[in-house]
Order: sequence, then C-alpha cells, then structure tokens
Amino acid sequence: MKAATALILLCLLPPLAAQKSTSGKWETFADGSTGCTTEFAGVDGAMIPAYVRKPAGRGPFPVVMLFHRHTWSVEATYELGRSAAHPVADFLAAGWAIYSLDFRPNPPATLDPREWNDTVRAVRDIGKIPFIDAQRIAVFGGGHGANTWARAISRVQVRAAVLCAPAALDLIEVSRAIERHEAVFPQLPQLIAQLEQRSGAKIDQIEKDPAKYHYDSPLTEAGSVGCPVLIMQGRKDMGSPISVVDTYIARLRAAGQQVETYIPDSADHAFYIGYPKETPETAVAASRAVSFIRENFKAGDGQ
Repeated sequence: MKAATALILLCLLPPLAAQKSTSGKWETFADGSTGCTTEFAGVDGAMIPAYVRKPAGRGPFPVVMLFHRHTWSVEATYELGRSAAHPVADFLAAGWAIYSLDFRPNPPATLDPREWNDTVRAVRDIGKIPFIDAQRIAVFGGGHGANTWARAISRVQVRAAVLCAPAALDLIEVSRAIERHEAVFPQLPQLIAQLEQRSGAKIDQIEKDPAKYHYDSPLTEAGSVGCPVLIMQGRKDMGSPISVVDTYIARLRAAGQQVETYIPDSADHAFYIGYPKETPETAVAASRAVSFIRENFKAGDGQ
C-alpha cells in the first residue's frame, strides 16, 4: 500500500528540477511492472517527453535509460517505454527500472548539440525520482539515439553504455565510406551536406583542419568516455557503415576504454529491438545487454 501511495504521489508532485509527471495515471502491465508518462526539462527549459517504468516493489531500482532510434517522436518514446518485447522486458525482469526519453522537436537528419546536452541533464536529474538508484545508471540506445548517447557519455558518468547501430558517428569517416562505395542510408549524405553548408567548406577541407571549423564527433570525444561500452551492430547495416563503427571501436580502445561487441553478419539496422519484428539475433542482443549491464552495475559496489 505504501509503495502504491508513493507512486501516486510521484505523479502528483510538482517538477523535481528536470523531472515531472504529466499524465497523473500509472499503468499496470502483465509482468507486474507499472509505468507513467513523464517529461524532463532540456537545457533551455523545453519540456521533453519521457516514460518511466518500474518493476514490482519499492526499490530503489537501478535504471536503464533508453533512447529510441528515430529523431523526435513522442509515439516512439512511449511505445518503447510500454514495450513487452526485447530488451525492455529483459531489463524489467532483471529488476531494473527503465526510463525512455525523447528528443526535443527537430527536423529529420540533424545533429543538434542541444540533444546531448538535454540528455546530460536527464541523466543528472533522474536520481530525483524516489525509487531510482542514482548510483546505478546504464544507458541503451539505437541509431540516432545511440549517437546521442555516444556524445552524452563523454560528458556525464554512468555505469555502462549499450550503443546499437550508432548512426553518423563521424561524418568525415562516413564520407570516406561513401568514397569506398559502401552502402549508406540517404540521411548520411544529407548530414554531410548540412555540415558543409554550416562550415562554408567541403568535407575534405574540414578533415584537414577540424579545429578551424569547430568540428567534433563521438570519435573526437572517444577519449573522454568514462564507462564501459557495448556496441551491437549488423555487419551490413547501411545506417551505420561497419567501417565507421570499427574506427570508433578502435578509437575507444586506444583511449583505454573497455569495449565489447556483438556484430552479427546478417542482422538488419534495428535487430536489437523486438518490435515490429523479432529475429534470433534480437534475443541474443538482449541477453548480451543484460549481462553487460549487470556486470557493470555490480562492479565496484559488491552487489
């Protein structure tokens, strides 16, 4: 009864810094977990949708913060938070809360620094939720979400990061992949064109003097990442050319970061999410993610 009362109060409380409930109604799922729509404040006060969900019990619970693979999409954020498929079901079964967060409204095919700065604020403030263990935070994302986590984990400390098919990790490396006639999603050349327009220079000029054009990326920030990283990537994924992902992995390892990988040969771009379809690789990816996160939740605290 006390736990239920605490959940109701959380939905009725005023904003806790960057954390606020919006629906005032908790949903109960078949697995015994409960969830509620919520939102958090971005760097300029913009309120950004999210969905928080917890296993049965009082907690405090470790938490996995989730990003969907799209750009701004409230529907995708809530769908991921309410999911009964891999990997959300696996995280809840492990006894962890999940927090599915969205991006601020943005047009497709953009890389906006406010997105990763918003995300840093969400990570720093999630511990204000009463049932969350702020000392055990892991992050999981795919596509554009994985790119955003790759930027955030060089700015804020978490226990572990799972990056699935991380898109647009470095536009210079993407341009090299295109020159090698590697297949890529059409959004990637669009991002290169946007970079060239903003910089007033072609990509080869930017490559020669990145500092002059204020160019940075997850690759340039790899040395600042402060947590172990698991990268899961289909070898033939056109959204994240494997050559670019391999370069990122090498950069992380060269900086002394712990990196694990799961790179199935035949997996598609979104194989790591169990909807709208599930493949054998989906279950493996979820199992790998749970094992990796569990190991790093335990590391250093004797749990």
